[in-house]
Amino acid sequence: QAIRGERRAEIERRDLISKLMFMPDTENFPLAASGLMPGADAERVRAAFPFYDRDPLHAQAALAFLLLKHRVSVTVTLGPSSTFVFDGGEDYDVALRRGLPPDSIRNPPIAFDFSHQGHRSVQALMWHRMYEVAGGLIELLKGEEWANGQSLWDRSLIYFASDFGRDKRRPANADDWGTGHDLNNGVLLISPLVQGNRVLGGVDEDTGHTYGFNPSDGTPDRARNMEERDLYAGILQSLGVDTSGSGLPDVPAMRRA
Repeated sequence: QAIRGERRAEIERRDLISKLMFMPDTENFPLAASGLMPGADAERVRAAFPFYDRDPLHAQAALAFLLLKHRVSVTVTLGPSSTFVFDGGEDYDVALRRGLPPDSIRNPPIAFDFSHQGHRSVQALMWHRMYEVAGGLIELLKGEEWANGQSLWDRSLIYFASDFGRDKRRPANADDWGTGHDLNNGVLLISPLVQGNRVLGGVDEDTGHTYGFNPSDGTPDRARNMEERDLYAGILQSLGVDTSGSGLPDVPAMRRA
């Protein structure tokens, strides 16, 4: 046991290999041959993320839910990989010669950053993927009881982060076009714990750049740029974390009263 380590022993004690197993027992993945079987939640997890066996993002989301449900983690980080994912039922080169089937591209090369080649189409595809996975997680979390009639979703927050924004220039009359990087950006929060269905701040119509908001009531403020600490504080406070004495600002505009 000393050689295996305490963490590995704890994984075995909690039988996590069974609880976190969402793959079915198949010829290509023979669980029974190793004395294993799918976990109790495997079927509904696969229903929520049906491309679990060929789309890494769906597989990440499936495991993320199980980690949260079984209290292995209180936070999970997932996102699309930079790997091209084709789901056309045949070899890609063969399919390309015939014409790619609809919805056969699950993930473009370098994911969101393939917007260098086609901004509108790639953004539409990738945001569809983000919402698809978020929707699956939300429905699964809604089905898990926390306490006192609350579900796990009632206690959760999804934060869509990004390394950077995109260029704000569209060539005249272009249906699709490539975009480079831009330091200006925004973020998206989905949670019962935040004041939802609203935009905090705004977008300057002349530049396409965002501007900030009053932390107290969310009133748009064109003269203000929100800093990382503002958003960090707002997220912590929405989650019920007491930030008094930390030096972080109070951001009631973000959290649900």
